[in-house]
Amino acid sequence: MDESPKNREISTVTGNAQDIIDRGKDVKDLGDQMTGSAGVLKAIVEGADGQKGLSIEKIRDVVGDIHVELRLAGERYAPTGTALKTYGAALKTAQEKMEPIVTDCQTLWSTYQSKLGDYNELNPWLSPVQIGPDAEAAEERRQADLETAQTAVTTARAEFDARAEDFDTVYDTWQDAFDEAAESIQNATDGGVSDGFWDKVDAFVDGMLVVLQYVGIALAILAFVIGGPIIAALGAIVAIATLLLTAYKAARGNASGWEIAFAIIGVVPFGSIAKFAGGAKVGTLGVLDDMVGGLGTRAGWRTIGTTLREMPTVWRTTGAQGTSFLGRITQAMGGSHALDDVAARIMGFGTGTESRRALTRPGGEGWGVLGHVFGHYGWVVNTPGQVAITGIGAVQDARASSQVNTWEAELAAS
Repeated sequence: MDESPKNREISTVTGNAQDIIDRGKDVKDLGDQMTGSAGVLKAIVEGADGQKGLSIEKIRDVVGDIHVELRLAGERYAPTGTALKTYGAALKTAQEKMEPIVTDCQTLWSTYQSKLGDYNELNPWLSPVQIGPDAEAAEERRQADLETAQTAVTTARAEFDARAEDFDTVYDTWQDAFDEAAESIQNATDGGVSDGFWDKVDAFVDGMLVVLQYVGIALAILAFVIGGPIIAALGAIVAIATLLLTAYKAARGNASGWEIAFAIIGVVPFGSIAKFAGGAKVGTLGVLDDMVGGLGTRAGWRTIGTTLREMPTVWRTTGAQGTSFLGRITQAMGGSHALDDVAARIMGFGTGTESRRALTRPGGEGWGVLGHVFGHYGWVVNTPGQVAITGIGAVQDARASSQVNTWEAELAAS
């Protein structure tokens, strides 16, 4: 069956109207009860009831400003319930009108298809050739029958279209009621809910953490493939920013234990702990310097500054030498994509030479096997955790979106 003139599927809108009406009545009654209870609590808090004594004073202390929130909730619930009741009634009316229209459309469409079939039989792709003395009269009769069939097809289609227009009229009425209900519920919510300053900060922090998670993953991959002091510094900055923002969430009571743990892991350079084998001072300075990606010492800043200044020159020089695109980026960033260097970075070191020196532990440097096992930069260790958090967050967002995909699904839920 074709769609209606306004390109809608001709079928009765779904939803249990009576359940929606009953739900709206319950929500409205609950809102009224909240408002009434808020008035009683306010009278108790302000002493308007005239009651005195230790017990009533204790009640007043416990109640506090609860009546304000309770009244606010009532002011949200009551109009929401009214909107649901109104929509439920409109849905019931629309369904009652749509059902016979849909049935008529199905019947009229079948009639139209039948008439169209009769016409096609009289008007095949290859018209028959009449032979004999009565050929002219036979062709005239066929043409007359063809015109009659064409008229029947046109009439059947017009009757279907007219009834389909009736469907659009009822649908428009239902759609208006639906939009009005959605707007009423939205207005009730907006009127009672207003994000404060810290709520807006919370939303900003959540968004920034998502961005930092993806940036951290990208930097971790680049650290393995390219390496270099710039990426190390950027990774440390991302890790520290993630920890600070997660600490803020924890202070607001919005961060789970796993989130806090991963953020801490992201900052701690576990491989650098082995430097304590060279002494407390060497170990402390080494851990702190690695924690900030080399930005904690003048030597680290000089290395990064030199790399940035020489970057354009290295890029041009390597290009003139015919170096690959990856090779040019790697050398410009002060890194290396040699296989032994990549393997070393996966184990926690910048280069293969540094890794070999670490294993021999010359001069009491104290890196040793421990650095190879745990990795030099904590934000690299943190990557699996960030991937997990990001993936879980994406699944939760998708699930939340599918649970309430449209207002229609919510309002029509039975």
